Amino acid sequence: MATLYVYAVTPLRARALEQKIEESMPGVDVTVFGKLSDFKAALESTPPDAALSPKPVLASLNRTADIQGMKAGSDAEQYLLVSTRALTKEMLSGLRYGIVDLVERKSLPKFVAGLLGVSAAPEVQRVTKIEDLLQLLQFQTADAVLLPERFRSDFESRSKMTFTILSLSTAKVGLVAVTFLSERQTVESAIRRLPKHVLADLGVDEWK
Repeated sequence: MATLYVYAVTPLRARALEQKIEESMPGVDVTVFGKLSDFKAALESTPPDAALSPKPVLASLNRTADIQGMKAGSDAEQYLLVSTRALTKEMLSGLRYGIVDLVERKSLPKFVAGLLGVSAAPEVQRVTKIEDLLQLLQFQTADAVLLPERFRSDFESRSKMTFTILSLSTAKVGLVAVTFLSERQTVESAIRRLPKHVLADLGVDEWK
């Protein structure tokens, strides 16, 4: 049976997303990982036929995107800077940030600096789930968090806190893509047949 590993930034639990994808891909054994480190370790120890994750994750693993997810004609999504304090672009270098893990730990500060459009790598807290970002703000362990724009309304509805939100032109992150390690045909045809509601969970509306 063909195998697919998945790591995605989503509010869904890994098991729930796994069931939704697997039901839509008969003949493919799907494993969804909740942690980037587990995804990376499994790719190295027991390589699947294909792996699906945000483009920066694939790049950090030196894998190319063979199929690219698209949303409204773009291969990247906007990330928002969310804080409980007043923000100005001049302050960005000196703040502590939270973000869902997208690259290896040692590369994350530089990656975040790129999103912020600043030269100095800031202090960064990695989290594994979107809801964890809210806790960073609640407990003031981060001054601001980087959040995919598609989660904004849900994020705001979960808290009584008042947020300042900045949309930076530099804060664009590549959407999910697929890299093939061996058996391409079976997995690719199944991925291209995924229904719209599953694509939406992955943050895309079509494949290129």
